[in-house]
Amino acid sequence: MNTKEIGFGVIGLGMGANRCEMVAGTPGARLVAVADIITQKAQEIAGKHGVDWYADYHKMLERKDLDVTFVMTPSGMHAQMAIDAAQTGKHVIVTKPIEVTLEKADRMIEVCKDCGVKLAVDFEQRYFRHNLRIKRAIEDGKLGKLVLGEARMKWYRAQKYYDGWHGTWEMDGGGSLINQTIHWIDLLLWFMGPVETVFGRTGVFTHKIETEDLGAAVLTFENGAIGTVLGTTTWYKDDDPVVEVHGEKGYVGTKGGELALWEFVEKFEENLPEHWPANVVEDMVGVLREGGEPIVDGLEGERSLELVRAIYESSRTEKATKRLHRIAGK
Repeated sequence: MNTKEIGFGVIGLGMGANRCEMVAGTPGARLVAVADIITQKAQEIAGKHGVDWYADYHKMLERKDLDVTFVMTPSGMHAQMAIDAAQTGKHVIVTKPIEVTLEKADRMIEVCKDCGVKLAVDFEQRYFRHNLRIKRAIEDGKLGKLVLGEARMKWYRAQKYYDGWHGTWEMDGGGSLINQTIHWIDLLLWFMGPVETVFGRTGVFTHKIETEDLGAAVLTFENGAIGTVLGTTTWYKDDDPVVEVHGEKGYVGTKGGELALWEFVEKFEENLPEHWPANVVEDMVGVLREGGEPIVDGLEGERSLELVRAIYESSRTEKATKRLHRIAGK
């Protein structure tokens, strides 16, 4: 097995500062550089980790010791930065959502494929082992026929949060659904499979923003089950997000990053892999050393964007929206 340390660079040092810590704490990964247009922030994070910093990320991409570029900038900037990285031969991780439009996401995926680099989308819930337990139980048929899948997120965001790029169509791509709830939308799709139809409603209730601070949808999955999605930043506090699935033979669910519901008609022996990466950095290190694809590659990461865009379209037209099935058959 290749034991070479994998060099990471992080662009965007808001939440990206946290990802610098993740890289530094992951065996086999090494933080080699950071980039941010706010030079004071770049200098501060670089100094903390003893690495080089850049105000222009293009200069960082010239480094020969950089293997993976971690894009942690506003959502509407992901595609261009990922494409720039891919065209210099760097593998790419982007934070969620993959982008703000399907067209930009498609272009990112296409360029990464053409350049022969790996693309991963950082949906951290996919790496929690209790969520893997739920996924495998569903795959192995332990719930029987699936009946209902629910994703619910009720958080608080002050108006100040939206005074920058958040809540804009250009840079955020939407509001509470695409920015916050998308973590649990992705999880719901992973558990339940492709969606056949979407009926959605969105609105602005307590903020001054372009997009939405509350969105809800009723889904029909291809397997015949019904689904619901609710996401809002109008709640009075941050409640624990919930994803629940029930079938004719069992009930499973996650709440606040923990297993909260695990009941079955029949006992069974679990079918779990011996190793599962703890985060996207460990995942990418394993992929580059051993081969294969990231747990959430570009196409997989695009599924949740497709669904959110369908909810927005349904709300705009006041009609149910059929999904395009452009991603569903992967």
